[in-house]
Parts: sequence; C-alpha cells; structure tokens
Amino acid sequence: MESERTSARRAIQAAIRFPWKLFFVLVVIAVFGSAGAVFGVVRWIGRDLPRTDKLTAVQPPVKTVVYDARGRVLHEFFKENRSTVALNQIPRHLIEATLSTEDRNFYQHWGVDLWGIGRAAMSNLLQMRRAEGGSTITQQLARNLFLTHERTISRKLKEIALAVEIERNFTKNQILELYFNQIYFGEGAYGVEAAAKTYFAKPVRELTLSECALLAGIPANPSLYSPRRRPAAAKARRAKVLRNMLATKSITQVELDKAMSDPLGVTPQRYSNDRAPYFTEMVRLHLDERYGANIVYEGGLRVYTTLDMDLQQAAERALEKQLSALESDLKIRATHTNYVMPASEGARAGQTTPYLQGAIVALDPRTGYVRALVGGRDWNHSNFNRAVQARRQPGSAFKPFVYTAAMDNGFRPTDIIVDEPVSFPGGDGKLYQPGNYDRTYRGPVTLRYALQMSINIPAIKLLRKVGTSLVASYARRMGIKSPLGQNLSLALGTSEVSLLELTSAYGVLANTGIRSEPLFILKVEDKNGNVLEKNVPKLSEVLSAETAGVMTSMLQSVMDQGTGYPARARGFYNPAAGKTGTMDDYMDAWFVGYIPSLVCGVWVGFDQKRTIGPGMTGARAALPAWTDFMIAATRGRPVEEFPVPAGTVTRQICAETGMLATEACPNVTTETFTEGSEPAEYCTTHPGKPLQPAAPGAEAPPAQPNLRDLDRTQAERIHTP
Repeated sequence: MESERTSARRAIQAAIRFPWKLFFVLVVIAVFGSAGAVFGVVRWIGRDLPRTDKLTAVQPPVKTVVYDARGRVLHEFFKENRSTVALNQIPRHLIEATLSTEDRNFYQHWGVDLWGIGRAAMSNLLQMRRAEGGSTITQQLARNLFLTHERTISRKLKEIALAVEIERNFTKNQILELYFNQIYFGEGAYGVEAAAKTYFAKPVRELTLSECALLAGIPANPSLYSPRRRPAAAKARRAKVLRNMLATKSITQVELDKAMSDPLGVTPQRYSNDRAPYFTEMVRLHLDERYGANIVYEGGLRVYTTLDMDLQQAAERALEKQLSALESDLKIRATHTNYVMPASEGARAGQTTPYLQGAIVALDPRTGYVRALVGGRDWNHSNFNRAVQARRQPGSAFKPFVYTAAMDNGFRPTDIIVDEPVSFPGGDGKLYQPGNYDRTYRGPVTLRYALQMSINIPAIKLLRKVGTSLVASYARRMGIKSPLGQNLSLALGTSEVSLLELTSAYGVLANTGIRSEPLFILKVEDKNGNVLEKNVPKLSEVLSAETAGVMTSMLQSVMDQGTGYPARARGFYNPAAGKTGTMDDYMDAWFVGYIPSLVCGVWVGFDQKRTIGPGMTGARAALPAWTDFMIAATRGRPVEEFPVPAGTVTRQICAETGMLATEACPNVTTETFTEGSEPAEYCTTHPGKPLQPAAPGAEAPPAQPNLRDLDRTQAERIHTP
C-alpha cells in the first residue's frame, strides 16, 4: 500500500517536471504546419478548378415543360429530369430531414466540417468499413456540379477546394437551394421537384413528413434505397432519417411514431407526363428549329399550347374503340394488341405498322387552336404522324369545295342536275367514265340532294361547269396546301391531302367564311418568365358569310338525311354539318364534320395502301369515331345553333323540283339562299296554294311536266352568273 502511494507521488512529480509548454508549442507548430501544407496542396489543386465567375454563374440543366390549354403538364423535354424550385417552396420537413442526416453543422462550417470528418473516420475505423461519409452538403454540391464520383485523394482535395470557393461566393440558403435542385434521387430524377413527381406523382410542396424523410434518405445511395425496387431497405433508411430528425429536435416523438407507421406511399408505376405524343413531337420540332436542341433540353422553357387534354383523351379513346371494333368485325389477323416490333428495329419505332391505323384532328374554327390531335394508335410502334405527315385521297370529303365554288358563283342548292352515266375524253386518249358508288342513277336531282347522298356524277358535272382551276383556287384559299390535279376526277377527291389541312379547310364553313390558320403553340417563356414567343390567331376572310351559311345548311342535310345520318342513330343530336369520304376499293375512310365551336376530322386506313375491308365507307369506318368524340366533347355543354348570316333568306322548297313549295308538294324542305338568288316560281309539278308568300313580283306559272319527265337540257337548269 505504501509502495503504491510512493509510485503515485513520483508520477505526479514527473508530470509536473514534464516540459508542457514545449509540448504545446510543438503541437501548435505541427497542426498549423499540417494545415498550411493542406492549404498549400488545396491551393495548388485549385489551379485546375473553375474560376470564381463560373461558380457564381452555376446554372444546372433545367427541363422544358409543355402545358395544355388549362395549364396541365403534357410533356417534359430533358437530358436530366430536373425542375428548379425555390427554397421557400420546399417543405420544412424535407430541409430538416436532409440537414439532420447529411450535414448537421451546415450553418456553422465554412464548406468543410472537420469535426464531421473526424467523427466519420472514427466510426469507420471502429466498424472496419465505410459506414459514414464526412462530406458536407457544400462538398456534395461541388462534386455534382463540377467533378466525378471517383474515389481518389486528388478528387477529394479538389472537392474541398471547390466547397470553400462555393461558400465564399454563395450564402448558405443559396447553397441549400442549389443542392436541392441538383442532387440525384434515382430513376432519372434530379432535384426534389422531379423526385417528388417521380415517386409520389405530386409537387414537392405537397409532401408529408414521412415522404420527406424517404426522399431525404435516397441520395446517399439511390440504387440501394430505391423505394420501388428495394422497399424494405428504403423503409429502414426512412426510419434512420426520422430518428436523426428526433435527435436534432426537428420533430417530436409523436410525429416520429406516426411517420414510422405510414406506408412508403410511392406510386406503383413511375410518374409519366408523356401525353399526346404526336402533338408534343410537333411542339419539339418547332422549338428545336427556333431555339436549338440545347435550349429545348436544358434551358427550362415553359411552353403553353392550345391542346385540351380532356378532348385529347376523348379523341384517343374514340379512335381506339372504333379501330379495335373494326379489327374484330373484319377478323383482321395483324392487330394493334398482337403486334410485336421487329427485332431489327430494337427499341426504335418505325414509320409504318401492319395493323389498321387512324388519325383524328379537332380544332376551334374561330381561332384555329388545335384542341386534339391523334397521329396514330401507338407512338412506341410508329412515330409517323398520320394527322399531319400522311397524304391520302379524301374521296367524297373533297366535294364540299366543288359545291362551295359553285354556291359562291351563282349556283343554288335547288338547282337541278341529271344523275346519269357519262363519259369524257381522257388525257391519254381513253374515255373517262366515272360511276356512282352504288352503281345506280337517279335522274334529275337538286344539288342539295346530290351532296346529301354523295352522288358522284352530279359532282363531276358541277366541277366541269365551274371549272377545275376555280375549284382548286377555292380549296387552296380555304386551307388545302397539297398539290391538286387539274382534271375531272378532282371532284371525287383523287388529289392527296393531309387530315389537318382538310379539317382546317372545313373550319372556314363553320366560321362563317373566316379562315383561321391552325395554331398549336400560344406562348413560350424562358425559365425566368420572359416571353420568347407569343402567337395569336391568324384570321382572313376567304368566303362570304352567305356562301358559308348556304354550305353549312347543305352539309347539315348530310347529317340529318344523308350519308352522315348514322351519327344521329348513334346518339349525337346536336346541330352539326359534315361530309363522308370513301376512296376506291375502300382504301381510305374519312369523315369531317363540325359544330359552331369545334371541327373534327377522322381518317381510317392502313399505312400500306390496301383495302380496309368490304363496305368500309367513311360512314362505316370513320364516322363512329367522330360521333363518339363529339358526344364526349359536347357533354354537359349548351347546344349550339349555327348562326344565320345576314344576307341569306330561307324558303320552303319542293324537294323534287327546287321551286317554291305549295300545299300539294309531297316532299318539302326549308332551303337557305343568298339574298336575291331564291326561287321566284311556285312548284308547277304540284300546283296548289303557296306555303309562304313569294318574292315581290313572282307569279305562279302554268303547270309543267313532272321533274322526272324533263329532258336533259331542261333538267340541268343551272343559274349562270
């Protein structure tokens, strides 16, 4: 016992005699010497790092976002899926979860946390593995912005040097905001906004505590902590983040317990904004041509379009429903559902598909705004836009241009023309002998009835009287830009056109003679909100309102009593006008129709020009899709009536003779005329009391033979201007 006391006394005396002052001097010299050496090394490495002006101009790539007419996201173009968001829009829980897990001393250190490095080194030494990292948020930002992720001493030293420079040039909140918009969260998502949409399908500002904790834990190892591929690991990581938040007093025990019991909340499938792909590709091509690919994919543009996503989805559903039904009814072997892309094409879509295809375009005729556009059944199978790029023969859907030219040059819907077999000299020395679809001939018919029933011979005769060059000029001024043949077959739609231009041209009739150029982009802003491009409707008067009104009235007959009547039988009862189109051998089926505020065109056919199937007319193959779309588009909206243009008059007409009707006429219709062109004579085939007063000076003429008994010259009584 005494010896132990003696040993302790001697140890104390020895400690007192130890040269402590010298020891501390040496330690200080060593520390400062090491720090100086490290500082010198960092300064030397810093020569290869970005200059200060580049640091202050840090601008990570930002994706371009495309919106529909109601501000909903249609598509995003990016190389890195990133949307920038201000720090004040990031939930407090996400900020605290990140700081408590990644960098608790963030607001105290100058870019490098020496205590954090020491703590991480001690933990790794005790566990004999790399359990913790000592990098600060500033270091992680430096690494992601300018460096690679290789594990070398030189990279680490560069990271430290950059972190110091970043701290010198940015405030803490600026650094934190940059970090939240830069860091990678897996599954292609860069930044917290993209990550929130990728995993939870909602913006970051709407995240709950448990969702914030889950996101905060992912960047340490996005692959290991992927909540979709490794939910157990992700849940354990979330629990660790929540415990860190409790340790830093960011949350209470009650909040921790509730968050720990929450499900991960991740959507089963990755969030997708790939809507209306054929339309958004049109947008991309425009942006790429005007601003360049770098701006499109990295510049953070905001693009506001005319598309209405509700109408777009209705169009996609209507088209797919009809084409699937046709595949089933016609027992087509190669269908959309059983198609397998050729291995040679890999993941790249081709131009054509072997299965039945279709396209839909819907526009607002008053503005030209494209409200819906479907260029095909599956973008992944084929990127070819059949609504815009394909040119096909429209068949009888071209006839309204013939009748429009006639009505605008003095002809009347009640004028009579004989439907009979005809032949004309052909350019190759052979005779051109057109026929009617049903191979029957009706004799004398009114122009209204001929259009209503889509009879070929009257249309060809009318074209011959009006002139092919005049009809072509009317088609061009109304919006047909494709080349048009100068022959009589033009009346039967043998010149190829696109669905977009044909639909837009019908819009002139819907808009009382005013043409609205198709428009699909309203405004483009840069990432700072500066307007780069702003488009307004381009309007031009190409027809008189009176002519457009007469044509609309005639095309209403197509819907109410003619080839478009199946739309009524299918349940669409709103006032509408339109025209079917069918090509030889049923290779192309069309229907284009409109109400005052919406014009829609549908095409159905194979990419390779071949028969759709027996009896596949425009009314059978295309009209059902148009009808279903229009029913959806008008559901819940007030019924629109076509305006009656000033300068037009209506008269009750005998449908057989085209003359003013009497009480004895068996078939009476209400006809629209431009003022001054209405008939002045009462029906002589059915003499009787007039149904309405005649125009001033008109007298009932003596009885005449029945219309069916008239000779050709009398029957083809056409008013010539």
